[in-house]
Amino acid sequence: MFKKERLWPYPQNLDVSGEFKRPVKISFVAGNLPDWCTEDFQQITGIKPRSTPDAYCIKFLLDQSCIHQQGYSLDISPDNCIVTGKISQGLFYGFQTLLQILVQCKSDATWPVIAIKDYPRYNKRCFMVDMGRSVYNITSLKRIVRILARLKMNQLHLGFYDDELCGLQFKNLPFGHDNPHSITLEELAELVDYANRYHIEIVPELQSWGHVGSLVYHRPELNGGPGMYNGSCFRITEKAFTLMRELISQVVAVMPPKATIHLGLDEANWYPGTDLPADFTPCDMVKRYYEILQSIGKEHNKELTLRIWADHGGRTVPEDIQHNVIIEPWEYWIQQAPAISEKIVKYSSQKMRWMMGAGSSGGHFRGAYSATRYWCQNAVNSDNVDGVNITMWLWNDLERRLALLFNGAYYAWNPLAKSDFSHLEDIEAYDLKVFPIMYWWQSNFRDAFVDDIERDRGPLVYNGFYLWGKNHGKPVAPTAIAANTTDGHDYLNEH
Repeated sequence: MFKKERLWPYPQNLDVSGEFKRPVKISFVAGNLPDWCTEDFQQITGIKPRSTPDAYCIKFLLDQSCIHQQGYSLDISPDNCIVTGKISQGLFYGFQTLLQILVQCKSDATWPVIAIKDYPRYNKRCFMVDMGRSVYNITSLKRIVRILARLKMNQLHLGFYDDELCGLQFKNLPFGHDNPHSITLEELAELVDYANRYHIEIVPELQSWGHVGSLVYHRPELNGGPGMYNGSCFRITEKAFTLMRELISQVVAVMPPKATIHLGLDEANWYPGTDLPADFTPCDMVKRYYEILQSIGKEHNKELTLRIWADHGGRTVPEDIQHNVIIEPWEYWIQQAPAISEKIVKYSSQKMRWMMGAGSSGGHFRGAYSATRYWCQNAVNSDNVDGVNITMWLWNDLERRLALLFNGAYYAWNPLAKSDFSHLEDIEAYDLKVFPIMYWWQSNFRDAFVDDIERDRGPLVYNGFYLWGKNHGKPVAPTAIAANTTDGHDYLNEH
């Protein structure tokens, strides 16, 4: 039986006007959809398409009259089913909605008459995994890509390293090779290509100031001192810039022609080297890293955009580069809703593009989503917001925290959805409505099946240490012990 509340995320405009007898013969004309979508359609809906003249036709058409670049229209009538979009990405999102409709009607004698016009409120809908404090293998990352695509998300942010671990093996350098679960640059290239098939952009993050303990463990001469929460910061010197140029260049080499590169620049203390001008400031450092990034882009013939964290007190960006820098303030606790409101006002009043840093911190022990909803609902009138980043810091147990992503994707697409639960403030009342929908969705879209996610992810790791299992309490790599970051955060009061 079709229930519109199961459409996830909820469409911007939806009209259900009746029903009709389920077609006996159905053809599926994929058009500009990826080749694998035909098999996906058959597997999920149970429908075996037939190419006969009298078959009910499901077809996907490009239509330049569609207003939104990522939007689509979906019309199911007794005559046919037509999905239109301006580009293939919109068609792909319409396909996901169609699957959610038809999988509900598997055993029904009728199909609903539906007209949908849909588009995302936020252009960038990002999910971030913390490879610098937990572990993710290539199989797990590919599964996450598929889950994101099902939820109409379009970015996967990979935090490659932090104080505790390095999750990427760099070539001709020791970084990442002490982590038995790190991925290789070849696997990163494979992931970038794989994600592109699902309209997912990979956003690599290479910390370039603080949170570099797993680097300076091997290069102690670059260690300036502790960061805001222990760990390590670079001593900002020409040697540090040279090292970062090499790390960034290795990653950029496997990125597509147009890419966003995140360089962190948060929660650090200032340790300038003697080989830099006496008046060299963090603002100058931002400009220097921007110039390094653009130089690397020219070397690889790639168009690169810089993304950085805004930090607790904000991050000053030179005016002449603001057009190509995305600033990302964050707040993960709904208790700090007033601080979120202040940041929305602050960054909406500036000229720069900005991302909402939402999701959950390392201090959340369940799938937190309230702050994400608050960000998305209260930034709807911001003209310069690029989108939202749903972060999952310190952990890798997505199967236990899926509500973080599931609900976040809902509000990233349609923050003011007109469903019967979207504005429920009470978490228990909200969960009572939403968790049955999420479990239904997981059972029908096996990419998010709990057993499969858990199998692919490997060991549970929290903040650089194994949790449970035969290695319980042991460090994943020696860098996790050296980081000394098990204490120090005052999560509820950090903003």
